[in-house]
Amino acid sequence: MHWVEIEEASQVSDSTIKGLLGRLRNTYRRPSWENFQYRLFGHTNPEPNKGWIWERFVENKAPNWRLILAPTTNNIYLPEHYVKELEAAYDPEYFRINVLGEFGDYNSGLVVKNFTDANRKKLQYCPDLPLHLTCDFNVDPMMWLIAHKDDENAFFFDEIVVENTSTEQCIKEFIKRYPNHKSDIVINGDASGDNRSTQSEYTNYAIIRRELYNYGYDKKQVKFKLRDYNPPILNRIASFNARVKNSQGQRRLFVDKRCKYFLKNIYNLKFKEGTSIIDAPTIHTLKKDRDKKFMGHIFDAGSYLTEYYWRIK
Repeated sequence: MHWVEIEEASQVSDSTIKGLLGRLRNTYRRPSWENFQYRLFGHTNPEPNKGWIWERFVENKAPNWRLILAPTTNNIYLPEHYVKELEAAYDPEYFRINVLGEFGDYNSGLVVKNFTDANRKKLQYCPDLPLHLTCDFNVDPMMWLIAHKDDENAFFFDEIVVENTSTEQCIKEFIKRYPNHKSDIVINGDASGDNRSTQSEYTNYAIIRRELYNYGYDKKQVKFKLRDYNPPILNRIASFNARVKNSQGQRRLFVDKRCKYFLKNIYNLKFKEGTSIIDAPTIHTLKKDRDKKFMGHIFDAGSYLTEYYWRIK
């Protein structure tokens, strides 16, 4: 029997856990819950966001993963007044998480507000409806979203996420997935994509246009709906959140579970504490956790679409 024990597990990145599991599986063949050859234990307070612990132990729990909640209140040896003193000393959110053992308030500090299971829907691609491709141009990774929309609602049902790539490779991936679309193909996204990049003599949107035309899509079928400039990020956030849930309680933005990176951003993208600045990963944090490079860009892609059609005035 081999044991691995991790203290403060929420401080360990998902990529580190994946690497550790890979090494254990390669070393000890055919582990199973009934007759396993190693055990991995982690200790942590519940997270204030939906990180890898939530994903692995709550949302997508495997048969051989166990979540054991052990709140402070279960300690039978504590004096009666102890928990009451903690409640008086801590703010309510900290008390709920660190004493009662509950998972956190996932709206606290988040960029996207009020997104719930009501916004997660099983969505279908419809070849007879206009197909919206909304783009953020970042080489590693390139992150695009694919959606349908009507006058009031946005339906995000697919995403293209590719590491170390180019606009040409990504638009070819789009064509591969949707080779026979019958209605319009509408391109939304980053206004800077209409500027020449250092990687090509063409603009990103010129590359997209060329590949769609070369494949055989009609020129009248391909339409570009872009701002002349990128609006302030807070304007895009406001338009996005107004679709998620407006002041009348109406939900008009829906995401399919296939958009796993988009959902990860929705659940976890935060502002820097005490500011209205998005807490984007730095070079230093990326060295510790490479998965953080997937944060931010795909939300930008989604918010370009919502701001273009439903600008807050």
